[in-house]
Amino acid sequence: MEKEFVESNGEKIYFYIQRKNIKNLNLKVNVNKTVTLSIPMKLSLDKAKDFIKKKSKWIKKQQDFFDTFAEQKENLTFENGETVYLLGKQYKMKINKDKTNHVNIEGKYIEINIREKYIDNKKYIKKFYEKWLREYALNILKEIVLKYQKTLQKYDVNMPKIEIRQMKSRWGSCIPKCNKVIFNLSLIKTPLCCIEYVVLHELSHFKHQNHSKNFYKFITIFMPDWKERKKILDGEFMGVV
Repeated sequence: MEKEFVESNGEKIYFYIQRKNIKNLNLKVNVNKTVTLSIPMKLSLDKAKDFIKKKSKWIKKQQDFFDTFAEQKENLTFENGETVYLLGKQYKMKINKDKTNHVNIEGKYIEINIREKYIDNKKYIKKFYEKWLREYALNILKEIVLKYQKTLQKYDVNMPKIEIRQMKSRWGSCIPKCNKVIFNLSLIKTPLCCIEYVVLHELSHFKHQNHSKNFYKFITIFMPDWKERKKILDGEFMGVV
């Protein structure tokens, strides 16, 4: 890949060029904020640079988004207007006084409704929200596990026990001898297509207890686009331009 830059509004925008056998330009901002532009083989560098300049505001918006995402992951302070991620979507947090504790998802907001006497207790609100998030994640994951378990049933994959934990280095884990799958709580923040990939990945370990070619061939049977889903999960977010 060639590394180039353009100047826009007094700032340099660095980007990588990939020349491919394609007709249209394809712009991507990765989660680490690097910019990649795929272009037709014969397109001139000047035209590629002009395209980057035209998309400079969009690029900056995406990079700012990833800054916010990285900072927010596990550092909620439970203030009104704070950004929250759920199933790959951004929401604004709204904390309301109410007679009972409950959470609503309304439009662009996640409303955390808290009994009046606890409305200023951030630790209490945090504990309540995390309990709700765990239950919400478990319900979503149960549905998806059941869906793929039915598909894999003919391969002697039984409905496993499901456990949710806060994990630092992996999205999921399979323990065949205990008939158990474990999922990272943070998985619920990723898009649904990513959650489905992780579920199928872990359930497939009941058939292939390794990461051999046969394991990935098995996954491909049921999810031909698993590589694209994995890229999203690994941080390669595709932008619409």
